[in-house]
Parts: sequence; structure tokens; C-alpha cells
Amino acid sequence: MSRLVINPGSPSAWEIHLRPGVNSLGRGFANDFKIDHGSVSGSHCQIVVDNGTTLIRDLGSTNGTYINRTPVTEASLQAGQTIHLGGVEMIFETDAPAGATVPETEHISAPPLVRALPPMARSATVGGTPSAPAIPDTTIGSGNCKFHPKTAGRYFCSKCLLFFCELCITSRAVVGATPRKSCRQCGTEVVPVQVQINRPDKVSFFSRLPRAFIYPMLGSGVFILIVCTIVTFGLRFISAGLFSIFAKMAFYGYLFSFMQNIIHSTASEDEAMPGWPSFDDLGGCFLRFAGAAVVSFGVPIALSIMAIFSEESTIGTTLMIPSLVFGCLYFPMALLAVAMKDTPLAANPLVVVPAIFKAPVEYLVTAILMGAIMALYNSGDTLISAIFPRGLTTHSMAKMFGFLGAWAFWYFLQLYLLAVNMRILGLLYLSKKRKLGWFEH
Repeated sequence: MSRLVINPGSPSAWEIHLRPGVNSLGRGFANDFKIDHGSVSGSHCQIVVDNGTTLIRDLGSTNGTYINRTPVTEASLQAGQTIHLGGVEMIFETDAPAGATVPETEHISAPPLVRALPPMARSATVGGTPSAPAIPDTTIGSGNCKFHPKTAGRYFCSKCLLFFCELCITSRAVVGATPRKSCRQCGTEVVPVQVQINRPDKVSFFSRLPRAFIYPMLGSGVFILIVCTIVTFGLRFISAGLFSIFAKMAFYGYLFSFMQNIIHSTASEDEAMPGWPSFDDLGGCFLRFAGAAVVSFGVPIALSIMAIFSEESTIGTTLMIPSLVFGCLYFPMALLAVAMKDTPLAANPLVVVPAIFKAPVEYLVTAILMGAIMALYNSGDTLISAIFPRGLTTHSMAKMFGFLGAWAFWYFLQLYLLAVNMRILGLLYLSKKRKLGWFEH
């Protein structure tokens, strides 16, 4: 029996018992095993268990798959190895014999080499009688496995003229020599092939930026925005009542969950809006959002208090504007770091400041766009108050419904603008994730 121990050595440790065949892991509900963590992609990786051999295969995940802190796209697993899916740590354990064959690992960082074989293998003859086909020595290309078309063929059979992956060949021990790998179909010895890793094209931040403004309208985005508008409108409406503090915490927690979903979806290269957020962890979401805000705007808040209570208030007023500008420039990256790493500790300057300098141009554009959008985002309160000065205290039913309708429309528009903002942040991470290196292990 093969299994994965998730979060080993911690109180939250749990196990996944791998079944024979293909086991899919990821954050999405369609996987065989769901790992609900922000750094894990919707479809992150597959683990194939077959005849005592276990193979892990990355599915183009955003934050990568690592074995013993080495990035891989496809590799064999051995008992005791440490695996990281993004920021989630796990240990592979198995009851398979220790002498099981272990194929070589394909590293992301390895230089792309293609060793190819001719389309037709040559046969050697001994005394006019054809012998076993000779191993071809020309290098012109490679191909995918015959039985696993989505997997690169790592071995070539010169008799069948086909490529096979590690699971589709047999290995026989030879005394005093390297184990002999042969074709399962004909028994001919196969030759190993180094395959080229097909990297996706580099994501350009500026080329995808214009589509961020239509992103909330794609797919079921409008319906999701309507549902989130109803929820946020209700939470905001009751925030002035007896339980105002808890209602506001729930409101901002739900808002952060909404933002984090979009950032994660964009980082996973999804083109459509994700579903509406759940209510599972509104308290934790509020703390993460509050952590990013406090670290970003803690200095201006402290200066404001100093200006109010100190007789010498000139220091506070003099530094107020520079500290506020710095906070506005700091906050977008702090929010992105907290959303991706799923912890308020990610808002600390040791993470945020280096990240800003790793993508200065893109980040400056992001901060300016976010500032402009947020200025529009916050302008509706004054406008609605000017049109409906009495609000809900009016004695006119028409004006009361007009007031509620205006607020509902404005909440919808605010969520649309918020979705655009988070899409831009997600695109920033997607285009610069290797430079940021937040999930390098």
C-alpha cells in the first residue's frame, strides 16, 4: 500500500491512501484527492501506481511540484521522499520492496535536450541471418508513450518502432551489470531517450492586461457577481446593528475570500471567474486581510493618533502624506503575498519589498491602476448620499426603494471593479512567479 502523509509532524497531519492506477491531486473538486490550499492548483499533479512503481507527474501547476526540494515534471517516487505541492509538504510512504526499479527524474531546471531515433531502425546481420535489431544511433526526434499518449516516451523499442514511458517497459536484473530494460510487447531491449520539456509560452503581463476589464463578465461571472452582491449587501446592511463588529468582520472576511479566489484562479491560468466564496473561514480571511492592511497602513494610523494626542503634532502631520503614499504602494504586493501564501505573515517587508523590486515596471502599473480603480470604487458613497440624503429614514417608499436599488447597483459595480483589480494582481504573479520565487523549496 502506498500513501502520502500530508503536513507530517504537525497536529493537522492526515493521509492519502493511493489506489492502483492514476490518482489526481489538486484544489479542485474534480480530483480524486482534494488539497484545499491556496498554493495548490486546481489540477496540480497525478500519481500513477503500477506494479510496484509509483510515478508523480506535474500537470502544469502554477507553483510547481518538488521532490526533496527539486522541481520536477515527472519522476519516480521512493519511500521517505519529501514532496511539495506549492506550499504543502507531504511524505511518500510505501510497502513496496526496496529493490523496485527507480527511473530517472526529469527536472524542470535541466537544459532541454532531445535525443532522437530514426523512424526505421537498422538490423544487424550475422552470417546472412538477421539478428536482433541494433540500437539506433541517429538523433532526430522523440515521441509520446504508446499507451499513455500524454506522457513523453522515455524509451524506444527498435523492433516495435514505438516509444514507451517507464510504466510500459520491464526491467530484469543482470548480475554485475546495469538492469536490462526491455519492451513488454516483444522483449527487445529498449534504449533510453532524453525528452525535451515543453515549456508553456511566457505569460506577458501587458498583453493580457486589457482583457482584465472584461474578465468579470466571462462565463458565469455576471451570475457570480450578482450572488456575491446579495451576500455583501446583506452583510453590510446588518453591520450597523447590534452585532456590528462581527458583521463587519464577516463582511471583510467574505470580501477577502472573494479576492483570494480570483487571484488563485488567475495564477492557475483559468480564464473564467471562480465560483462564489464559501463561508467556512470568514474569521481567518478577515485576519489575513487585516494583517495586510495593518502592515501597509500601520505607520499612517500611528501618525494620526500621534497628531491627535500629542501637543507637538507637526511630526505626525509632516510625515502623514509620505507614509500614506508608501502604504498605498506597499499594500497591493502585501495583499498578493498574503493571498498566495495564505498567511498574514507574508505581508512582512522581507517578502514584500524584494518582490516589488523584482517586477518594478509591472508593479508600478498595477499600483497606479489599482489606485485609480479604488478611487472610483469609493466614490459612490458620496454620490448616493447626495441623491438620497435621508436614506432609509425617508417617508417615501419610492425613494426608499430607489435608495436600496442604488446601493445594490453600486455594490455590483464595486465587486466588478474589485474583480478587475484582483485579476490584475493575479496576472502580475502569473507573469513574474519565477522571479518572485515564493514557493521555491
